[in-house]
Amino acid sequence: MAKATGGTSQFIIRSNEIDYRGQATLPALVGCLHEAAWENTTALGISMYDLLEQGLTWVLQRIRLEIFRYPKHDDKIIVETWASGRERVFMHRDFRIYSAERELLGQATSVWLVMDVVKRQLVSVPDFITAVEIVPGQEPLPFAKGKLPQLQVAQYEQQIPVRWHDIDLNRHVTNTRYLQWALDTLPLELLEHHYLNELDIIFKAESVLGDIVVSEAAALAEQESMYIHKLTSRDSGKELVQAKTTWSLYGGLGKPDYNEQ
Repeated sequence: MAKATGGTSQFIIRSNEIDYRGQATLPALVGCLHEAAWENTTALGISMYDLLEQGLTWVLQRIRLEIFRYPKHDDKIIVETWASGRERVFMHRDFRIYSAERELLGQATSVWLVMDVVKRQLVSVPDFITAVEIVPGQEPLPFAKGKLPQLQVAQYEQQIPVRWHDIDLNRHVTNTRYLQWALDTLPLELLEHHYLNELDIIFKAESVLGDIVVSEAAALAEQESMYIHKLTSRDSGKELVQAKTTWSLYGGLGKPDYNEQ
């Protein structure tokens, strides 16, 4: 009998997950997507803990995200997620983010792989995962495919040492930390007066405790509201992350209205 593969999770936007406008940060929202995926895979019997018992783990390879409106502090959000397809070693998972009033706040599609935790190598999707038949409860979003533009000359750069609290259960830098580093590299003028409404990020390689990560960014010449990002290992030169972000100008500049909740 086929299993339904969708799940619903609820979250409250906490005070340590907001920016100076009182809105949820993008890394916080991506963290909610991670938690929703974990809860759903737990219900299906294919969670990270289930994989670790067999020397395997889930690895996020790519996520493409659109945000239509950012929730604010203390808002309740609902994340719906479902397995949306399978291609060879690629497992696709979609998300939709709703307000408590069922306003669609954002949506995302993602690609996941399975890794051998000892060999640190990607492996074919094991039978106990493929045995869970995919029955999407919603129309799947277009798969995240294709190449991103290459960063040619960096306009902005910073170097970040990998520290203890950057490491996750897989003993490598957690995905939301990479995202934070990529965004933190952008100019303050952009971060203060614009909001990010589209993200496409590809995770290409691991970095571990003690590494130095070089985060670079530049605006696309033909699209001033679009930035290209690249994170590399300083010592090995290995490319770790590639991303593209798209930004829009806030309607009103300056300080936020804290009474506008």
